Amino acid sequence: MYVTTKGAIGACALFLSAMAPLAIGAPTVSGVSGTLSSGQTVTVRGSGFGTKPTAAPVLWDNFEGGNSGSLIQGAAAPVGRWDTGAGSENPVYSTAKAHSGAKSAYNNFVNNYNSSLAKNMTFTRLYMDFWINADYLDQKSRNFKPWRLYGDNDSYQLDYVWLCNGNLMNRVQDSAGFSQGDWGGPNYSDNQWMHIQLVYNESSPNVANGTVRHFINSQVAGNDSGAIMTEKTSAHFEQIRIGHYWDRAAVDACPSNSGASVYVDDVYIDTSWARVELGNASTYSGSTHREVQLASTWADGSIAVKFNPGSFASGSTAYLFVTDANNNTSPGIAVTIGGASTPPPTTVRPSPPTGVN
Repeated sequence: MYVTTKGAIGACALFLSAMAPLAIGAPTVSGVSGTLSSGQTVTVRGSGFGTKPTAAPVLWDNFEGGNSGSLIQGAAAPVGRWDTGAGSENPVYSTAKAHSGAKSAYNNFVNNYNSSLAKNMTFTRLYMDFWINADYLDQKSRNFKPWRLYGDNDSYQLDYVWLCNGNLMNRVQDSAGFSQGDWGGPNYSDNQWMHIQLVYNESSPNVANGTVRHFINSQVAGNDSGAIMTEKTSAHFEQIRIGHYWDRAAVDACPSNSGASVYVDDVYIDTSWARVELGNASTYSGSTHREVQLASTWADGSIAVKFNPGSFASGSTAYLFVTDANNNTSPGIAVTIGGASTPPPTTVRPSPPTGVN
């Protein structure tokens, strides 16, 4: 028998705690090894991570590798590459603002209404994660869409829209006469970075068994449902646009505006929900600041990631989470940004008892 250095009573409590799972099917993180600095390889150990045949996402871009002012359309990212689509001829690399590092993608909505980072792929499941900053000249737009999914010759759409006086998620399939709006979410402020996350799974035709979970700064925005209809008849999404749309015209209660400079940073796109993230609280739901990590290998008990502190300051405490392919998330384990590993508790072999017959 082995006990922890805190003694046999602590060992018994530790054993009983380990026997009682925190959540059915949820992963558990037992330790992190490596230097927790930007770009360093860090190994996450634990259990219940599940499998992920391709550990890396479909696309990851922090925009640090491009020349300021050059087009992003068709450019290679650190993982994957960008494609062409409506509005993709407008975004360029910029040093004007950045969520992390020194660069981001700049979308000029003073001279354009559509400026979109485009990724073309057919998918039924998606995890999308990025940061966005809208620096408007005078007024909010009546119609600012930070992202939109397209399919079926653009008749099949899912998007989120910031109005001048509200927020709305649209589920639309024009070819089948289907349109549904879901209200809610935080407003955006001028020149403030906001974190957007989307967990999506296509429904069966005319059946409410799909998933749309959308968060802005960790707050539910438009939908947080695992039982929702995304299509009336069979269709698939084929393109993602990020940036994406800014209307300068006046309508109803929204006055006209002069446009905006919109910046996008740290874009993560994947067809698996399995991922590793940092948060600023010990529970995932309690974390109001999250940063996704870039996995390079993935096994049930061990994941290697290229560490991404994002905007967490060096020396600060963060919590690392692992989410499996079914969107079950582990409890957080505390780490120090810029620090070394967090090994599991050490154990010692007790001395054999004496005076026992």
